[in-house]
Formats: sequence, structure tokens, C-alpha cells
Amino acid sequence: MRNRRRNHAGVRLPAARHQHGSVTAETAIVVPVLVLVLLTGLWAIGVMVAGIRCGDAARDVARAVARGESESEVQAIGRRAAPPGAEISISRQGGDVVVVVNAAVGTERALLRALPSVDVGGRATVQVEPGWTVEPQ
Repeated sequence: MRNRRRNHAGVRLPAARHQHGSVTAETAIVVPVLVLVLLTGLWAIGVMVAGIRCGDAARDVARAVARGESESEVQAIGRRAAPPGAEISISRQGGDVVVVVNAAVGTERALLRALPSVDVGGRATVQVEPGWTVEPQ
């Protein structure tokens, strides 16, 4: 007689089917999905960080221009704060300095190349300090 399992009431339970390897098969499906979700999350975080850097760069450049910093110093501030390859445009509207920073967030890493490139940007407007004249650059 085979040794069959019984529940707490003494009722026989059906013999367990042999499912050796089922955990391996499930893991083989789940792990790539988890990796894909992780990579997509990292990509999204990278896009958000680039957008924040564009906004920070726009504010930093606008303040530097409003203070009357030299063009070379303003450009250096912008390059340090903005994401790589960002475009910085500076204009004057009345007594205000308007700075717009745009950047394309690429997917340079091999595993992220399938994800789309996203354009992010930041804009800042600051009043010029009294006594300073700012020429559009």
C-alpha cells in the first residue's frame, strides 16, 4: 500500500503530481521581466534627474546673467549644471533675463538603447539687478 497524505480530518489527499522543475521554469520567465522593469525604472529616474538639472542650470545661468557675470563665466556655469549636450539660450524681455535649457536624454548604455530618447528642459526668468545692462547672447 502506498503512503498517501492525509489532511487534519484524516481524509486522503490526492497524490501530489511531480512538478520538479516548475520553479525553475517560473523563475526563467520572471527574472527577465524583473530586469526589464528595473531598467525601465532606472531610465525614468535618469529622465527626471536630467529635467531637474535643466531647471537648476536655467536658474543658475539666469542669476549669473542678472548679476552681470561675463559671457564665458555664464557659459561655464551652464555647462557645469546642465546635462551633457544641453542647449542654453539666453534672451532679454524688458527688465527680465529669460534662460531656457533643453537637453535630449539619450540611452547610451547598451541595455537601454531600445528605450526612446526624451527631450527635457528648464526655463528661468530673473529680473536684472539695478544698474546692470544685459545684452542678449
